[in-house]
Amino acid sequence: MVDRSLIDTRTRDWYSVSVDTLRAWGIVGVLAVLVGIGFFGFRSWERYDLQRRASDVIAESRVLASRINGSEVLDEFHDDYQRALDTITEASTALNGADFARALDLGSSAKETLESILEAAGMEGGRISQAQFISVQGRVEYRRGDSGEWQDARARSVLYSGDHVKTGPNGSAQIMFDDGTLYTARPDTQLIVSRTRTAAGTPGEQAIRMDYGWVNLNTAKRGGKVATPEAEARVANDSEATVTYDAATKTGTFATFRGEMAVAAAGGEERRVGTLEQVVQRGGRLAGPVPLPNAPTLSGPDENAEVDLEGTPRLALTWQAVPGADSYAVQVSENTLFVDNVIDVEGRRGTRATLGVRAEGTFNWRVAAAAPGGDLGPWSQVRTFRVSSLRRDEAAGNREPPPLELDEIEAYGSIFIVGGRTEAGISVEINGEPVQVDADGKFVKTIQITKEGWSFIDIRARDAEGNEAALNPRVYVEIL
Repeated sequence: MVDRSLIDTRTRDWYSVSVDTLRAWGIVGVLAVLVGIGFFGFRSWERYDLQRRASDVIAESRVLASRINGSEVLDEFHDDYQRALDTITEASTALNGADFARALDLGSSAKETLESILEAAGMEGGRISQAQFISVQGRVEYRRGDSGEWQDARARSVLYSGDHVKTGPNGSAQIMFDDGTLYTARPDTQLIVSRTRTAAGTPGEQAIRMDYGWVNLNTAKRGGKVATPEAEARVANDSEATVTYDAATKTGTFATFRGEMAVAAAGGEERRVGTLEQVVQRGGRLAGPVPLPNAPTLSGPDENAEVDLEGTPRLALTWQAVPGADSYAVQVSENTLFVDNVIDVEGRRGTRATLGVRAEGTFNWRVAAAAPGGDLGPWSQVRTFRVSSLRRDEAAGNREPPPLELDEIEAYGSIFIVGGRTEAGISVEINGEPVQVDADGKFVKTIQITKEGWSFIDIRARDAEGNEAALNPRVYVEIL
């Protein structure tokens, strides 16, 4: 006879084990489904992210391309620009074909090419740089447009049309425009960078608008324009001129030292100002041109003269008399822009000034002749002398060459801006021409090389003991 209880028990045991196993399998299955869903969901999200990123970078590339299209630099970078456009087209085709990874790669490549063009052309937000600071001394600030924040100016800071520049009582700055025109903003000056347009809509002459102050300019192959609230001066190419404007009295002066300029007042009067002539504007009227004396020729001491601090208590600065001059102005400074001068005097009747030698350093000096009415003509060439303790230098027995470091050379066709640094008191020459060295050892010089093609620039630094350091960077000259 069969024991039924045994059969029932075994069946219940078998059934109990089977249910637990099924439950385990069910959990595993659910997890597998969830993993599968997550995997395919991740892949879907990944494809969507690639599609979004590719679409975004293609759109950004098209915006960059639109900034370059129609700009002045398109001809110069035409091949790179066209290659970027072709790449954008390929990227769009890949995007439409759902090859999102390739679309992203191509779009990124096009964007990098277009950004390189913008950077090389000096463009910001679709604007082309008009100028840059070459040398800054004292308090100098600039701001972007009418509503930007004022920023401290630095050498090589870029300026765009509509930017404002302001110098303090001890501030001065040299600003080089992209056509080679050099503006020097003197202390207490505020101006706006601008650029004219021709009748055909192409870029015209470089220009500034002065609110107040004093600006010197040297034009290159193109002329320049300086507008004040009461008048406008158009300076011819290859000219040197000065424009001042006093906002309190609404008076402007316009002087030409080389070349010529045309001045038009708000009242409609016009005057031609030739070499060594000056016109004064009061209100809307212009006075007739008056002659200015020529620049004096310096006699002594010689350029880069070494002055012994212990053995030379007084130093004589001498120059040749200028016909028609009533008096002379003399400036001695530790910087090349002649602000915060050590000596700054006018009304010197003779052709000599004597200085007390009291401290070491490198000093620059220059002289200008004044007409009987007090109007100054152009400044002379600048000379440099160095005051040092020769007794200490001899004891040191220095045989080391002076330090000489070179910044990146800025090229404007055949014009090059060469800057670098050494030590105060070191004599520097570039292509055989002396260079002014600031008290902190910095130097900047603009040179022109007329031979097209590759050329070398000879840069030499020499100390009082005759130790010399030299650099010969290679540059490419393009005649514009």
